[in-house]
Amino acid sequence: MIHPLFTKFTRADSFYFVYCLIHIPITILIDSGLAIPKRFQPYIQQSIIEFHISNNNDFLLRSPPAWLVFFGWIEVTLQLPLFFIAAYALYKRSPSIYPYLFLYGIEASMTTLCCLLNILTEGQANGLSTGEISNLFGVYLPTFLIP
Repeated sequence: MIHPLFTKFTRADSFYFVYCLIHIPITILIDSGLAIPKRFQPYIQQSIIEFHISNNNDFLLRSPPAWLVFFGWIEVTLQLPLFFIAAYALYKRSPSIYPYLFLYGIEASMTTLCCLLNILTEGQANGLSTGEISNLFGVYLPTFLIP
């Protein structure tokens, strides 16, 4: 049985409503770590980021390049508020949010494309094996394809 909240949503609306809600804690706990200096990060945030770095050998988060820190600030200042606004607009079935979601998708895909290209071109120089490069590429790939 489908929950009544989703009966008048298109499938895309339902998907992006849930997507926005899920990405609020992801942005707060993980992605904002690019913008917030480690000394100001709560312990739980540091633990989650360190867990990801150690399990995926993510050299991009271990030592973020300036371009990635810049994208982290975009996530905190633009994307995070958009997730709240978009979830509310989708809940209210307001089509006025669609252009903003489209722009978000372009920006998020471009950020991830930069990460993917960096993984492919710099992975070995950062000590990753071919398997580790493939794994890390696979971790980032969904955020390139989905938005």
